[in-house]
Amino acid sequence: MLLNGYTIVDRHNRPTVLEAVGLRTIFINDGVQVDPYAISSVSIIPRSTISTAIDANGRLKDTPLMQFSNVVGGTLVSGPSESVFDASNYNPTGTAGNCSVAGGGNCTAVSGIYRFSTTRPGEFVTVLNGLLNLSGIYDGAPLTNTASSVQDYVDVWTVKLTENSNWQVLINEFSLFGDTFFSITQPMMLKTRNTLANKHVQLGSKVNIKIPTEITVENKGIDSSIKNLFKETVIASATCEIVKLNDDVTLPSRVTVYSFADTVGKVDITSDNTLVYTWDTSTLAAALAFAGGGSATGTYTIQASYTLLDEVIYSPRFPIIVS
Repeated sequence: MLLNGYTIVDRHNRPTVLEAVGLRTIFINDGVQVDPYAISSVSIIPRSTISTAIDANGRLKDTPLMQFSNVVGGTLVSGPSESVFDASNYNPTGTAGNCSVAGGGNCTAVSGIYRFSTTRPGEFVTVLNGLLNLSGIYDGAPLTNTASSVQDYVDVWTVKLTENSNWQVLINEFSLFGDTFFSITQPMMLKTRNTLANKHVQLGSKVNIKIPTEITVENKGIDSSIKNLFKETVIASATCEIVKLNDDVTLPSRVTVYSFADTVGKVDITSDNTLVYTWDTSTLAAALAFAGGGSATGTYTIQASYTLLDEVIYSPRFPIIVS
């Protein structure tokens, strides 16, 4: 996944302690993704202490291992509509690899909370970066990141859902691993099988196009513990292409609506290797009119591309009907 053009590892992709881990959360109210009224902070604590670390009012009783928040000029900014939440503010190279307390606590470009998507409300992310001497602000003072060991954690989001509601905490889980590094004595032989879950879309709908992916390790001499790693997310850099097909001889036979380049950073990968792309079909009529591609209804094809170790895989072209 990409944040401001920088690659970060999704929490479901078996992140290690020495990676930039994207801790994304999606806020939903009555089945609709929405921005909360305010996001105060994101605290990282061990999962083993969750039963004692939070009091009855939802406040942390102990100092967290890491604290993320948006602070401008010493003032906490919690409104998601404020520009400090923009993903463009995330810049892990601007700190020269050192934003620790010893380095002055200058972590404003990496220890904030960012809006992950400009097209989908309610999606926010913060980045636990094991490659930096990361620090945040807790109780008005710099706090050095100590979430650096292989174990299970929770990220505690302190939010106010509406203007008149109370502050509350929402808790997610993630793990940092140390077993994603391994060696083998023969080239990995991987076989992939892609399918398309969607077959039909109503014009005007905004739907998640889902492409489940099965990965099989064909090496007979590979240990089962290594094979099990490939049952979880091992796909990277996924994109997709959507093409309109026309039977009318007066129209172009193929019109590319979205190219692979258009969908860079827009295809999500779930923990079971399913590719997910949100397709807004309400824009099809305008796009096809501009390209001279005919009616927005009809047959389209969807093809996915992704990286698997040192291979670049292209899925079959799957037909999908828009009516």
